[in-house]
Amino acid sequence: MTTHPPPEPATAAEPGLPGRLREARANDAAVLKAAREVFARRGPDASIADIAKLAGVGVGSIYRRYATKEDLVEALHVHGVLAAAAMADEIADTGPIDDTGAVGTFIARQIREIDGPPLQPSGAQSGLLPEALAEASERLGGALRRLVDLDLAARLIPEGFTTADAMQLMLHVRPRLPLPPADARALHLRYLSFALAGLRAHAGLGTPVAPGPRWEEWVRAWHE
Repeated sequence: MTTHPPPEPATAAEPGLPGRLREARANDAAVLKAAREVFARRGPDASIADIAKLAGVGVGSIYRRYATKEDLVEALHVHGVLAAAAMADEIADTGPIDDTGAVGTFIARQIREIDGPPLQPSGAQSGLLPEALAEASERLGGALRRLVDLDLAARLIPEGFTTADAMQLMLHVRPRLPLPPADARALHLRYLSFALAGLRAHAGLGTPVAPGPRWEEWVRAWHE
């Protein structure tokens, strides 16, 4: 699989960039957004033509950037992981937090703001993460560590709760549902509120839980 540098979110409001580069970044952002939506609706069998149509670009322009659909999927994962890391850092920086907690706020924002399936590592036949995805995953792990530490200090989660637990919680409260997106989001947030209430109650007891998986174990589990 060809490795590409992590795509940077692009907007038209980047006056410092040359016109062609600004246009290329805007097109890449549109392609990644369309790819996430199309893969969410149609699964891995979705075609590049479907993605190009939704993004408003030509099929050829996608293949000039991504030689194969697998390359596009890898870039999509890298982009999603980096965006999640930036979101987690933003939440950690803005405090103070209410009883939703930093972890709960992160998961709630992922539910409200991110279309498509929950963020999770992609599989790799070799068992090795592509370099760009490995670096992005490490950055996300560090950002989530900040959120977990904030919630531990505020006694909103019990000792033993890990960054990997935060990701598993997001996967469990955000199942794929055969409902309109707004209805599914409402139910996902409902399930999240139940889970957070349970974590707060357990933390209030002052009794640690058995340590959850480490971040490296969670990431490695998806690639072996």
